[in-house]
Amino acid sequence: MRHYEIVRIKENGKVELPRDFAYELGVVEGAYFLLEIDTDLKEVHLERVALPGKKLVEVELVVEDRPGVLARISGLFGRHGVNILFSESEELGALGLAGIVAVVDVSGMNTTLDDLRNELASLSEVKEVHLNPLE
Repeated sequence: MRHYEIVRIKENGKVELPRDFAYELGVVEGAYFLLEIDTDLKEVHLERVALPGKKLVEVELVVEDRPGVLARISGLFGRHGVNILFSESEELGALGLAGIVAVVDVSGMNTTLDDLRNELASLSEVKEVHLNPLE
């Protein structure tokens, strides 16, 4: 259900949501949100990615753009107890490559980040790997 509310911006761009709606949306201390900011349209969208208590890592990959690559990566994550919370991919021009950005929860992971990075990099379809822990 949509609800419209006019709020006044606080110092430094801070926005205060009405308490009832904040709780209902999971806007609580320690939660993680994705902000989609469109400066041309002067719009911002807020999407909850994870509630508090998760250990999140942003994954950036450059991979060969062909069927089955995402399945191999997802399978690797699954074997190591890595939970994908958000994922997006797109073609990178006519190079036959694609970029994948994902946010994953590694709180139940059964390996180290370095080992996960190395195992991702060892997949023949993966050309670049960047893992960035989120605070």
